[in-house]
Amino acid sequence: MANRAARSNRMVLGLSVFFILIFLIISANVFVVSIIGYHVHSAKDIHAESANIHIATKPLSASRGNILDINGNVIAHDVVSYTLIAHLDPERVVGKSPRYVVDKEATAQALAPILGVSQASILTNLNRNAKQTELGVRGRNLTLAQKNAIEALQMPGFEFIPTVKRNYPMKVFASHLIGFAQYDASVSSLVGKMGVEQIFNSLLSGENGYEKFRVDRFGYRMLDGNLEESAAVDGATIVLTLDKSIQESLEMAFDMTIKTHKAELVWGSVMEIATGRVLAWGHAPSFDPNNIQIENYSNIGMQYAYEPGSTMKTFTYAAAMDIGKYDGKATFDSNSFRMGIDKGLPTRTNDPAKTFAVINNYMKRTYGQVDFDYAYLLSLNTGIATLLTTVLPPSTYEEYLDKFGFFKPVNTDITPEVTGVKNFRYPVDMLTTGFGQGSSVTMIQLMQAYSAIFSDGTMVKPYFVEKVFDEKTKEVIYQAQPTIVGHPIKESTAKQMQALMDRTINDGGTSRNYQIPEVRTMGKTGTSQVAVTGGYSKDKNIYSAMTALPAENPKYMVYYAFLAPTTTRAHQDTSAVQHIYRRISLTYGVYSRDEELSEPSEVVEMIMPNFINRSVLSFLTWNAQQDIKATVIGNGDRIINQYPTGEQTILNTQRLFIVTDGGEITMPDMHGWSRKDVTTFWLLTQKGVTIEGSGLVISQSIAPGTVITEQSDISVILSLKP
Repeated sequence: MANRAARSNRMVLGLSVFFILIFLIISANVFVVSIIGYHVHSAKDIHAESANIHIATKPLSASRGNILDINGNVIAHDVVSYTLIAHLDPERVVGKSPRYVVDKEATAQALAPILGVSQASILTNLNRNAKQTELGVRGRNLTLAQKNAIEALQMPGFEFIPTVKRNYPMKVFASHLIGFAQYDASVSSLVGKMGVEQIFNSLLSGENGYEKFRVDRFGYRMLDGNLEESAAVDGATIVLTLDKSIQESLEMAFDMTIKTHKAELVWGSVMEIATGRVLAWGHAPSFDPNNIQIENYSNIGMQYAYEPGSTMKTFTYAAAMDIGKYDGKATFDSNSFRMGIDKGLPTRTNDPAKTFAVINNYMKRTYGQVDFDYAYLLSLNTGIATLLTTVLPPSTYEEYLDKFGFFKPVNTDITPEVTGVKNFRYPVDMLTTGFGQGSSVTMIQLMQAYSAIFSDGTMVKPYFVEKVFDEKTKEVIYQAQPTIVGHPIKESTAKQMQALMDRTINDGGTSRNYQIPEVRTMGKTGTSQVAVTGGYSKDKNIYSAMTALPAENPKYMVYYAFLAPTTTRAHQDTSAVQHIYRRISLTYGVYSRDEELSEPSEVVEMIMPNFINRSVLSFLTWNAQQDIKATVIGNGDRIINQYPTGEQTILNTQRLFIVTDGGEITMPDMHGWSRKDVTTFWLLTQKGVTIEGSGLVISQSIAPGTVITEQSDISVILSLKP
């Protein structure tokens, strides 16, 4: 028994020693691996092996959303460019394949024509004592075509670093409204700095993602190295209410006004009356967001409050009409209005001793006894003063100013805005506010208030964002709807006011030069003093016009204003505003009813193809099959413009126009053309045409085939019986 117990003890001791030895061997190997970096069993240097494996995190940048006009034209989008990196480290090898520039001479020779730089310049960079190098300015901002051309060389050692920049293909285009975005290194993405780009930055930016993976010591991704990924979510696309065609006409009008009237500031807007949809908006001087040089960051239409002048008289008249006390045929003395004060309110007095202020008409003109309707047509300040002291109590007028939304934010979808200042404390302020001096307003407030005048008394809020949607899924995130903000006047008041504004343009009023032959307009002009420190400027004025078309059933309103040296021609040289009318008329088909006097027996609808950048021959071939009247403008081979634009529904009864890239424009044979055809030619060529009569063209001042120059005086005569 003793021997058996001794053997058992020896066995236990032996096993214990065996396990202790195993433990010591394993511990020693772990110690050697962890401290020394050598794996005893496999005889491998662990440090050398682990040095070849790294964890890399790569950011996945979200694409910034596009900004489009209401017809899908791109206003702002991302453009990717590339920076070329040349690797020079001869140890940069994968397997037996070099990943560095091997033959520097051949590389320089191949790259030179692609980059547009000398071989010597490229060699200078390739011969640097560095592991990698850029190739100078010409190696940055490469296009996708240049990148593809370099990759097609199949030479080793190239790497491309993508760079995203924001591009604005329309350049100066409602720039203070659109704003701009720039790359911000702190967040590794584009960030909106102004306008729509800034206000809707979170929607446009999306969310960046990332991916983690294993790479070797040269940075190459290992085949089975994927560890984690969070996909980027691209930014949403924002569709604005702006219409490219109308906006471009507004920008052109600004340039015309600066040139014609030496204006130092011009601003304006076009709005769809029924909805509040803003079709054009902006001011000049402006800036190109691709090359930012900004002197004034204010969005003038919302952030500039000014005394609007006689465009405010409309609301004084409307208030008097709405309370039922206006008699347009009642007469008053239009001579200078001496203002006295009775119980804290303004009154008319003939006593110089009791006179606190004298109100005069423009240029101190007097017309004797006139009726109130005629006073509106002539824009008489004394008419407003008389209304506010005999018909319309100032307190009631103040209530209507509130109903029309003045002196408070419009709160549209674009911010910020100022509210203007109501000076209505003293008796003289009560009268001057009635004709647009003393108190200040903004263009956006005027647009909102006039929507009630030009409609059935319904006031709508102007807006700029039509919808927001996900570019990938096409899911609509936001869809705008018209917002009714009040009914400040009755429908009968609105119609009565419209009739008076119609007469102001078409019956010899102060706005008579805002007519165009194509469509009947209505409106009211304004001339106001410019407030400066210590009073008013003695040599500058603000000239403005609020108009709508067609007068029979207003659909579009146009507000236009400019600050310029004092002139008597401001409301006579109106070609800039007329240009906007013609573009609206052309774009939305707003014409007089006598345009088309003859039509084919069968009217056919079809879709007009897009021929921009295609050959003239392609259009002529297509048109020959359709047998539609067409005019080719210019003598080039490539089409640069067309009317109607591509993908629009057209009729075989209308005339088509295409503009080529040729320099000379010859006079077409306009016999039988409608006023619409003549106006379209005018707009497409920017060659002014004087139009007389109605119906179809029966004569023209320049013979067909004659080259049109800047000195050409083109006129046509239309007749209802051609």
